[in-house]
Amino acid sequence: MIRHIPQTSERDDIMQINDTLKRIGTAKGWSDEELVEQFNTFVKESFPEVWTQNGQKLDGLDADDLDFFSASFDVSMNRRTGSGGKGDEWVGMIVAYNGRRDTMERQRTLAAESAEANLPQTLRYGIQYNGNSVGIGRAYLNDGGEWVLVDADDKQVHSEKADGQPPRWVIPINGGQMHIGMISQKDGRKYPKPAFMAKREWVFIGNKKDSFLTEGPLPPRTLECSFEAADMDLMMHRPIRFKAEEAQGWPNPEETILRTGNMVASYDLDWVPDEQMDKASAIFKPDQFMAQFMPVVDLNDLWEYHDANATTSPNGKEYGPTFAISGVVDYIDYDGKEAPSFIEGGFKHSLTISSNSLRRDNPDASLWVEVTRYLVEKHQALKVLKADGWKPYARGSRVWIVVRSRTWNATDGSRNMSLDGMSVHAMPMRSIVAQEPDAVTSDLSGLNDFSGGA
Repeated sequence: MIRHIPQTSERDDIMQINDTLKRIGTAKGWSDEELVEQFNTFVKESFPEVWTQNGQKLDGLDADDLDFFSASFDVSMNRRTGSGGKGDEWVGMIVAYNGRRDTMERQRTLAAESAEANLPQTLRYGIQYNGNSVGIGRAYLNDGGEWVLVDADDKQVHSEKADGQPPRWVIPINGGQMHIGMISQKDGRKYPKPAFMAKREWVFIGNKKDSFLTEGPLPPRTLECSFEAADMDLMMHRPIRFKAEEAQGWPNPEETILRTGNMVASYDLDWVPDEQMDKASAIFKPDQFMAQFMPVVDLNDLWEYHDANATTSPNGKEYGPTFAISGVVDYIDYDGKEAPSFIEGGFKHSLTISSNSLRRDNPDASLWVEVTRYLVEKHQALKVLKADGWKPYARGSRVWIVVRSRTWNATDGSRNMSLDGMSVHAMPMRSIVAQEPDAVTSDLSGLNDFSGGA
């Protein structure tokens, strides 16, 4: 029989008296609400008779009962973590976010626009993309609950059971009233071509688990997440452990990146031996980690660093380097401004930072950095983690920002630089909590745009 503690709320009881659940929540990066939800689901699925007996809730469990269920939950989580993904196990820290893109968007858009303009012709002749012919077929959901793809002759190419959302090869047209699919052909066999291929990229610094403590972290690498992993919002500036495979990078084939399509991330230092835990904990402080293992550029040396490290792709596009900067915040745009649809979150926020070296010659000099709404909402780019939770930081706070530089030419012929923020870490002991964003905080007077010529 389950014992009850009267007049005790579910969240307070679970989160205050059980260290096991706290540890699991920290390792997984879950909020208190997410932890309780996951724990409830586990007990409901694994111990249905207990769940029913307790009125389909876990409110008021005795500490002994809670210890048993949380221990079982812990074993289940460890088992899932150990089997998540393919490849070697890597440990380190995600230090920046490089955005989400759909590699099939242009091809999918061309197929949809062609079909909407002239469906019979598109079905008969397909489309041309990058010099290659791509077949187009009709897609529909039949009465048997299957998605079916047929070619121009109405011959079935593929079918599969409907499972919630349409398959990744289905393309809606005419406002979703009809559907098409792209068709590939190999060795005389036709098959559907994926029409949606999302990828999300992060900047990771670390090493294989068995090598980190002896060899230290490798230089920064791109972590490319696709399929299910593309939908994950990984946590930055925390120790992370995951499985991934090494692969050739693009546009630089000499660069080695990490790839994963099915990832389970753990945010812990459980892999560190007890005798090395103090050292590892010190290394994994975000500011110390970036200062030691990332390229760090003085605010007064950005032009020189950009020109020395910018690369050019095979199609002639210049890519600025990725590096860390640190300074004191001058201005913060909490509200943000509407941005083009390809910007994640649809808004961009600006902040300016400065340093003694930057203001040596100009006491008003500041650097502008832009961050996306995604970084603000999902990764606390405009907040600092204090003892009582995340709080907006104010002018005068010290931050570390990972940026990518890019240059552009103005109409007057001058060469200018912009800094795209890829992550922001406000130092807890060097940050001021903002009371409320106000007119003084958002005052732009006295700030000079960083647009000096090279």
